[in-house]
Amino acid sequence: MIAQIVLTPWESKRLIAKGVAQLESVKTALKEGIIAVARGTTNGYVVEELLGRPFDKENFVAGAIVPDKLCLMDFSKIKSEVAFVRGELQEIRTDTIIKDMKAGDVFIKGGNAVDPFLNTGILIGASHGGTIGKTYGTIIARGIELVCPVGLEKLILLPVDEVATFAGINKVDYSTGMPVGLFPITTGTTITEIQALELLVEADVDIMHMASGGVIGAEGSTILQVVGDDEGVKQIIELVKETKGEPPLKVPVRTCPTCDWATCPWKGTERPY
Repeated sequence: MIAQIVLTPWESKRLIAKGVAQLESVKTALKEGIIAVARGTTNGYVVEELLGRPFDKENFVAGAIVPDKLCLMDFSKIKSEVAFVRGELQEIRTDTIIKDMKAGDVFIKGGNAVDPFLNTGILIGASHGGTIGKTYGTIIARGIELVCPVGLEKLILLPVDEVATFAGINKVDYSTGMPVGLFPITTGTTITEIQALELLVEADVDIMHMASGGVIGAEGSTILQVVGDDEGVKQIIELVKETKGEPPLKVPVRTCPTCDWATCPWKGTERPY
């Protein structure tokens, strides 16, 4: 049996979050250890799946790509980062909770790019390196598992570490909005829609990324092709049906005339185009 499935970016985020919650390392850390969750749109869905109830996803964001620029959220509305400590949700900065984490714990950080080798790239708009810059050394040193939920809408053609060599806040001569660096993650557990479905459904199927894009609200969508025995493919169809209709988030982005972000050339200006 062959099935072809369209997932909007928001449906993908929900599906990926469900998959992350099914990782054995995540389930173990939720019961016995620490799961630190950095801000991000997909990570908001992850928190919701781990909680089993609604979570304020729209304000659980730091930076974002919006139609006219690379930008930041309104920090007056932004939610704290969170951690699950033996299953209990706490509002705590990731660079604080990381001090108590060890091997067997899990750090969840979403990405802005994923390459064909399942390496993740994270855009950094803060000159000090942002969340990943403050925590990555400890993650590697202590053997903490880094889980990177990232949708296939963010697939890039070149290896992220190669692209990263050309990026950098002080290297960029022109940017729409704030210039950024690209932090390559080659040691994380990357979860796309494909890995999520493999975690959620035990079936003899092949799942492939078939196409991307769309119109009338399907912009950025991922099209998957599923090939396998009837029972397995039907399980995936039913799972996808549960995610259909996931509404888009409306995040509180900054406005250029009132923004004072130090490295952004558009701060304090009217929209330049």
